[in-house]
Amino acid sequence: MDTTDELARRIRERGLPEAVVSLALHGGAAVHPALDLHVDYIDLTGDDPTSAVLGATESEYMLPLWMTGATTTVFSRGDGSYELWNAEDESGPWERWSDFGGVVRSLLTDLWESEVDEAQRREVAELLVPKEQVDAVLEPEER
Repeated sequence: MDTTDELARRIRERGLPEAVVSLALHGGAAVHPALDLHVDYIDLTGDDPTSAVLGATESEYMLPLWMTGATTTVFSRGDGSYELWNAEDESGPWERWSDFGGVVRSLLTDLWESEVDEAQRREVAELLVPKEQVDAVLEPEER
């Protein structure tokens, strides 16, 4: 398992925004109050949902970005996708996105479903994606 410094380095090497490093290391509240209940930091103790996911998969290809309860959002270096895994279901990812914008759209849909106001959702989007992608990721997914 990575140390916090290694995890931060690996996220930065992927070219993701610095806010993702903060999400991974400190959780949602460190980035924006609207994310407090929706994004947990990556627990690097080895006795946590992320370790269970990494242990059940080819962990050398997975880069954990954040947890939410028993689920972990990861970048899969094997094929360049982003995936949502549940520590209690080792059969495969629950969701898969081809780009980081898809991950952010899913997260913002969670916020929309929790009735987080549009201004806060926009603030979160602006922290995570380039300006030209903000409107697209704010459109809630059909679930």
